[in-house]
Amino acid sequence: MKYVHSSLVFVCCFLVYSSVAPAANTTATADGFLKHLVGAEYNGMGGSFVGIVRGADAFGSNPAGIGAAEGNRVVIHTIRFPRTIALLSKPNLDSNYEDYSQFEQRASGIEMLNWALPMGKFGTLGLGVAFGQQGVFRRVDHLGKAINSFPENNLAVGFGYGLNILHNTVIGFDAKWLRSKVTDTNAMEHLGHGYAYNVGIIQRFDSGIQVGIAARNLSNGLSFSNVDIPDKIERTIVAGIAYHREMSDVSLRVGLDVHPPFRDGVQANVGAEIWYKNRIGGRIGYLRQTEKRYASVFLLQEAAFETQERLWKAEGMCYGLGIRFGSMTLNAAYTPQFKPTVVTVERLHVVQGEAVYTFSIGQTF
Repeated sequence: MKYVHSSLVFVCCFLVYSSVAPAANTTATADGFLKHLVGAEYNGMGGSFVGIVRGADAFGSNPAGIGAAEGNRVVIHTIRFPRTIALLSKPNLDSNYEDYSQFEQRASGIEMLNWALPMGKFGTLGLGVAFGQQGVFRRVDHLGKAINSFPENNLAVGFGYGLNILHNTVIGFDAKWLRSKVTDTNAMEHLGHGYAYNVGIIQRFDSGIQVGIAARNLSNGLSFSNVDIPDKIERTIVAGIAYHREMSDVSLRVGLDVHPPFRDGVQANVGAEIWYKNRIGGRIGYLRQTEKRYASVFLLQEAAFETQERLWKAEGMCYGLGIRFGSMTLNAAYTPQFKPTVVTVERLHVVQGEAVYTFSIGQTF
């Protein structure tokens, strides 16, 4: 009976998501920021696994995992995105390829602080704050003197709640307040505010299999005073299955996530994790994700900037390492960087910036 109940919840979540999912639109910078709120533990396995994420790590991923917290836990995540330069080439009148445009993503990073506080039969409360740094813009006066400077950034502050409603079923939600600071091609600053919500469920089976589903970033977008600034937040759904087994001194987890409805190609995460004596662990995974970005492009021939919308893709192997010292856990991960995709008769050459690094430190009390 409890499995039938969980299946009905899965179907309801999917129907709710389908009814509110917007058509493809130009998205705000905060959209990509929200999609990266995952720590090193799951990045090393290829991405966030909605079927096995738990405790403080679940905030921003599948909030149902908050209800599976194993003690009072605080975790800090930091993600380092390198400066990425990608050149696009097209054939000229002589059929020779020459550079005509350049994408540049400045060095940036995201810092997260999450806390899971179990409250016994009343469930688990989660609190989180995340800050994304995207580089520094410097404002100058007509004499060329700097009068102030500020970073382009995104900030999210929120809370979550998870509850074990049946013996092997947990549900959860989280809500975030967002503030996004961006600049346009004229170097003018714009501030936007809004809210985003996640809902999810995880079903555990006695065979060691766990199934999870999460509807993420349910939002009406951001409010910018300038209507030309992209303000849409893409609502997404993630479904995953995972398997967990304990074998003497070894603990093994494998997982697979998919991100329907695949508007921009198949998006999936697959990976595995193995721990020895609960002291040292290794992770490996494969990531394939796409997202639309509305970004500034430097046109080489005109020596000027313009804004373009293009599909960006991250695809490749992921690796991770974990070490535990008593109640403290350290994790590190390597994942491929997002790169612009090419269209007909284009060639892409990435000059700089190939990998993303994530580090996490967690403490259980």
